[in-house]
Amino acid sequence: MASFLTQTYFGNTILQYLYFFGTLLGAYILGKIIYYISKHVIRKITAKTKNKFDDILVNIMEQPLIFILLLGGIYWGKDFLTLSERISEIFTNGILMWVILLFAWIVTYFIDALLLTYASPIASKTKTDLDENLIPIIRKAIKVIIWLIAFIMIIDNFGYDVTSMIAGLGLGGLAFALAAQDLLANLFGGIAIFSDKPFKIGDRIRLHEKGTDGWVNEIGIRTTRVKTLDGTQLVIPNRIIADSILENVSKEKARKMKLPIGVEYATSNKKMDEAVKIIKRVIGKYKNTDDNLGVKVSFTEFGDSALNLLVIYYMVDTSFYFETQHDINMAIKKEFEKAKIGMAFPTRTVYMKKG
Repeated sequence: MASFLTQTYFGNTILQYLYFFGTLLGAYILGKIIYYISKHVIRKITAKTKNKFDDILVNIMEQPLIFILLLGGIYWGKDFLTLSERISEIFTNGILMWVILLFAWIVTYFIDALLLTYASPIASKTKTDLDENLIPIIRKAIKVIIWLIAFIMIIDNFGYDVTSMIAGLGLGGLAFALAAQDLLANLFGGIAIFSDKPFKIGDRIRLHEKGTDGWVNEIGIRTTRVKTLDGTQLVIPNRIIADSILENVSKEKARKMKLPIGVEYATSNKKMDEAVKIIKRVIGKYKNTDDNLGVKVSFTEFGDSALNLLVIYYMVDTSFYFETQHDINMAIKKEFEKAKIGMAFPTRTVYMKKG
């Protein structure tokens, strides 16, 4: 038996290998025991507390626990082996790499859990959407920073010149920033929209320079989606919105509407007065028009083919812009037909001189 244990393979005896793998097995068993205690004892204790912080710590430590102990087993177990300086260095660097990765994962998970547990509920209760929309961005940014630091530590551990690489990354980052100006402008435009709140989802907005008019369906950190009056879905970069003169139609208490109506030249003064009364009565009965501001009807001009009236009324809810406009126009036409008031259209009378 002794001769078997002293047999040498790849510079190490079987006994040395047994010590090494025994250390790994011991670390694995210890990890399982601690995991069992955590799962069935510690979790029950933390579940009784009102504080969620201890639950976060238990969750973080449970998941990588066995792997951490296995790494420790490899680190201590390698002392039982006879290794060359190069192999020993590879072992050590490999273990250190995994330790850095585990540490980065633990820190990332810990910060992410804190943000989800504490920051997100607070953000959801605020009046502004800024906090709620920025938290996912902050989470991603923290993850990128932590893993970038971990990557730099690993390559530094393997002997690479980190300073020159960082300088290269700086130049590359500058080139990327120049190439991504529009992306950054859209991101900052989105942040400006969230913070200033010039509009919210469901509002009707108008961009005067672009001629865009419609309802906001979605506000993203990079783009805003608007459904136009004709039903088209537009995806507008936030930088364009931030740089444009914007009118929030929905914030108006009532929208001023102008309705030109032309009646025939043959219409008598009595019928003109009746037409004015009909228009005021028809518009006044609609709930979506403002009674306080009233309806104004003015005989504005003698047109080429009609006696022109200008009707001004105020619409309360522009979400029903088309429906209200349609109903009012149809009702006026119907009442005019009953009263035998003719609505004019372009006509021209030609007189032929005899002889």
